[in-house]
Formats: sequence, C-alpha cells, structure tokens
Amino acid sequence: AALALLAALPGEDEQPPGPGIYFDSRPRREPATPDLAVQALTALGRIDPALAGRALDHFIAHPAVYAMDSILLPAALALRTSIRQAPESPAVAALRQSVLAHLSQRIAEPLEPPADLSRPAKLVCSCNYCQGLSRFLASPLEPVYRLKAAERERGHVADVATRSACDLDLDTDKRGRPYTLVCTKNRASYERRVRQRAQDLEYRQSLGG
Repeated sequence: AALALLAALPGEDEQPPGPGIYFDSRPRREPATPDLAVQALTALGRIDPALAGRALDHFIAHPAVYAMDSILLPAALALRTSIRQAPESPAVAALRQSVLAHLSQRIAEPLEPPADLSRPAKLVCSCNYCQGLSRFLASPLEPVYRLKAAERERGHVADVATRSACDLDLDTDKRGRPYTLVCTKNRASYERRVRQRAQDLEYRQSLGG
C-alpha cells in the first residue's frame, strides 16, 4: 500500500493528451498541492521513514510540479506547526532544511532600489512597437514613453507590457486622434522584492532558521 502511494505521486512526465487524442486511458492522479506533500510525508513516515525520504526525493526532483514557493514551503510550514510537540522525522527535517536553504539563498541576494531609470526589458514580443518599448525600458534617463498609435497597436503594446511584468504604469491620453498610450516607469519589481524579503524572513523564523 505504501509503495502504491509512492507510485501515485504526480510527476513531470504526465502530460495531457495531444491534439486529436480524444480518449486518455492513463489513470488520473491528484494534482500536486501542499496538502498532498504533507499527507504523503506523514503517512509514509509512519510506515517506513525510507519511503518518506523517497517521496521527498521525488518532490525535489520535479520542481516544475512541486514548486518550492507554492508547494514545498507551505508544506514545510504546515508540518512545522503540526509536529511542534513531537520529534521531527528525517524526511520532514530534510524538507525543512531544503526550504531554509532556498529562503537563505534568496535573502542573501542584494536588495537595493534602482540606481537610475533603466528597468528590466524582457518582453514576450519583438515587433517594431515592442522594440521601441524595450529601448525605453533600457534607457536610464527617460521616465515616460508615449505611443501615439491606433487602438490595435496600443492594445498590443499594453498587453505585452502587462504579460512581461514590466515596471510600468499604463494610461491612455485621449486628447487628439489617435489616442496615446502613456507608459510611466515605476519601482514595482523592487517593491515586490522588498515584500518578498520581509515574507522570507518571517518564514525562515517560523521554520527555525
């Protein structure tokens, strides 16, 4: 039964059927969740600690399925809360140490506000309009970019900027025709990292780091 539970853990090799395939005979497995990780480590640890260790190895080996921040970190926090008065199993201890190493690595990264007005420019499109936006983002001196264009082009650039998580506030200047897309640089990436740093420090303390 324990081996069956271990074998049922989802992995990256489980892909949805391709186009034209209307029936998939493969057994359906539960999606990866923090609760799944908690239950697997807890149940297997009670049966055989070595099997719990194999489950943890499976989690670590499939980061696309068991993401550290969305799956393993919440699982480690939940396990830490549930076993405060009981000895920590080897697999749970190893999970906690893996998560702590991940947090410590991110906490150690430099955290400084932007030195100038240049911003990350990894856009998901390289058309002429988006190239103009990319050049603006890379400029250390320009705070505002104005694109006077038809609605289709303005909407495309705005959509690319949003999907690329650009550090921009977007607005539309409706004076004159065609309208103008106004892109103003902000410090959203830095502010997200500040919030992430505070959260990471809190998590590390909760995990005994």
